[in-house]
Order: sequence, then structure tokens, then C-alpha cells
Amino acid sequence: MIDKNHQKKGYGKEAVRLALEFIKSFPCGKADFCWLSYEPENEIASRLYHSFGFTETGEMDGDEIIAALRL
Repeated sequence: MIDKNHQKKGYGKEAVRLALEFIKSFPCGKADFCWLSYEPENEIASRLYHSFGFTETGEMDGDEIIAALRL
């Protein structure tokens, strides 16, 4: 989450990029997917995650949409 006073400055996109870079180094062993969830009404998060290649799985985690990225 990025504080509302610091949004629209690219911090969220850079945070996701760095997190994925770390995840792709497989620090906990080989993995095929990275999974995340977000609230359906959060269109900004949806666009951000799609821009990195995440796609919805059709599953939900409570009220949140699950999306996955093949690593």
C-alpha cells in the first residue's frame, strides 16, 4: 500500500517490479507461479498487476480476486 499523499509517483509499480525480481531469484526454491489477491473494485491494482502479466484464476480469496503470474 502506498500512502495517498505519495500515489501516482510510480512507487507502487517499482515496488511490484522489485518484489517480482526478488521472487524470480527463487530464494525459497523453485516455483512455477506467483499468486496475489486484490479487491474487485480496486481497478488501479488490477491494471498494475495486469501490466506485469498477472491474470485472474477465476478463484476468490474471501471477497478478493486471485491472480497469478507464471514465473
